[in-house]
Amino acid sequence: MRADIAELFELDPTLTHLNHGAFGAVPRSVRQAQDRARARIEAAPMRAFRDELPAALQAAREAATRFIGVPAGSTALVRNVTEAVGVVLQGLDVGPGDEVLVSNHGYLTAGWSAEARGATLRTATFGVDDEPADVVAAFVAAVTERTRLVVIDQVTSPTAIVLPVAQVAAAVAPVPVLVDAAHVPGAVPGLDVEALGVAFWAGNLHKWSYTPRAAATLWVAPAHRAAMRPLVTSWAHGLPFPERFDLQGTVDHSAWVSVPDGLAAWADLGGWEQVARNAELLLRGADHVATALGTESPHGGIPAAPCLRLVALPDGVATTTDAAEELWQRLSAAGLVVPPVAFDGRGYLRLAAAPYNDEDDYARLAAALPSVLAGLPACAATGGRPA
Repeated sequence: MRADIAELFELDPTLTHLNHGAFGAVPRSVRQAQDRARARIEAAPMRAFRDELPAALQAAREAATRFIGVPAGSTALVRNVTEAVGVVLQGLDVGPGDEVLVSNHGYLTAGWSAEARGATLRTATFGVDDEPADVVAAFVAAVTERTRLVVIDQVTSPTAIVLPVAQVAAAVAPVPVLVDAAHVPGAVPGLDVEALGVAFWAGNLHKWSYTPRAAATLWVAPAHRAAMRPLVTSWAHGLPFPERFDLQGTVDHSAWVSVPDGLAAWADLGGWEQVARNAELLLRGADHVATALGTESPHGGIPAAPCLRLVALPDGVATTTDAAEELWQRLSAAGLVVPPVAFDGRGYLRLAAAPYNDEDDYARLAAALPSVLAGLPACAATGGRPA
């Protein structure tokens, strides 16, 4: 890890951290800010909940709104994108007889949330090496007269690609589109949410924007704001959108209160210059790993995410969920924090790059892979070397 940056975080220095995208990593200064927020609440809970939290939450919400570049009053604070999906399904009153369309690259909780409400889940299927037009065609082909909502990842979590959200939204109109943008805030430059032509856009702030966990933002197009309500209805019930999301009973609001501190840390770490540095490092790191494996990154027409990248594992390695879990356990035992991904009958490693990473992290992973893979079915015949 980069010693000058790593000291700003509280990561275990004995591990090689190459999975920032999963849960983020809270800078020490932001964790301390959240601790101060908690302490102030505990010093006088009545004062905090009655007099201080409303203004603090408004300031946090407005900071998040400015950060993603949308108009004031268009976004609510939620705890994560999964919660945002639940809010949208509730607001649209999705239920039995309705269909929700996702992709085979999507995060599973969107589907689980839809099925929990009695809706039927449909899946648009395409590969990592397909073209953007193939993605659009897959969504269009899966839409039916019963489709109430289309959920599309802007950056796919398992496969680390950037999907053509605007083109899909235009092609499936008038069906409303919810964008799962969990990996977008602070990681994808040039964001213009309103230009996407979607109804809903939800992004986590705790992944690449360095806020505490349980901090995310939900943007809602004007036509749908009146119907959107928090999943927990409490003191702010009678307020308009987005203020009705602010106070949801006696929950811990400290993550939301500390959103401005996280966004300030993102800027202090270099902002978009740091994002560009991370993207360049990720390309070099992926080359290190691919060379060690004798494989490559997928090269299709869909752009790779700037913050995440797949590298193919040798044929037959980690091609199922169970096999990927076994490899994860081996990597973890070796102090390597990097997730294997089984997708469409192929195994991959999903690499990330954060400010605390340097090229040595990827070289360390590359050097360790032969021994880590030793004994796995596709590598056993070659003494642990990729086949």
